[in-house]
Amino acid sequence: MTGGISGRTRIFGLVGHPVRHSLSPAMHTALFQRLGLDAVYVAFDVDPRRADQVADAIRTLDLVGVNLTVPFKERVLPHLDHVTLAAREAGAVNVVIQVDGHLSGYNTDGAGLLAALVEEHDWTPAGMRCAVLGAGGAGRAVAASLAANGAAQVTLHNRTVARAEAAIEQIGAPVLGAAGLADLGEVDLVVNCLGGGAEAAVEALAIDQLPDTAVWVDANYWMKNPPRLDACAARGLRTSTGLGMLVHQGALSFELFTGHPVDAAELREIVESKE
Repeated sequence: MTGGISGRTRIFGLVGHPVRHSLSPAMHTALFQRLGLDAVYVAFDVDPRRADQVADAIRTLDLVGVNLTVPFKERVLPHLDHVTLAAREAGAVNVVIQVDGHLSGYNTDGAGLLAALVEEHDWTPAGMRCAVLGAGGAGRAVAASLAANGAAQVTLHNRTVARAEAAIEQIGAPVLGAAGLADLGEVDLVVNCLGGGAEAAVEALAIDQLPDTAVWVDANYWMKNPPRLDACAARGLRTSTGLGMLVHQGALSFELFTGHPVDAAELREIVESKE
């Protein structure tokens, strides 16, 4: 954007609660400026009690596109006009595009995680045993993507087992199973998608059965000390913060928003400069 905000400026944003910690506005706005696009990206901290009104707000305010985070990824789904297969399998969307009042929902979380794992650890899920912590929108998307890309086993761990069971029934992949927040067992990948408030439960998980080649990923890039991450690193396991997932899903989101492909490395440079 070269001439400042005008009546023609296209508006994008992030809808969630809370969102003040998010790096997405800095990431997308920097790209708009580099590409000379007349657009802005802002954070909308929305009361969760207004979840049923989010879709209408996107239409009413003529927002071109939004990212969605907790707790709206699942709750906006019934109010969209079109949803991709990946988003429907996950039961959650994290990108909504609006064209003439028609809302289409996408999910880039799973693809973002897989791209980050390849980039950071040269790791792919084919034939692997995986544990995903959390049956919310991000957890469902990650589990669905791991299953669709050849994982031998994906166990969805959640404090409420019934919610994990409902999630795997919706995804419908035969390699999926549900469990509580107990022993992880011998798995090749652990992805923590549980947000704030679950730190103590995650910290209590035993990691001694994880093989030396295992990878531990915490999707909460904004946490200064993600639970169990330091312990895994001290054991010599490969670890990742959620930053890689953020930049790769962000690159996919940006292309959906604008049609412009973007290198995730460029986004990583932007967000690391803002930390």
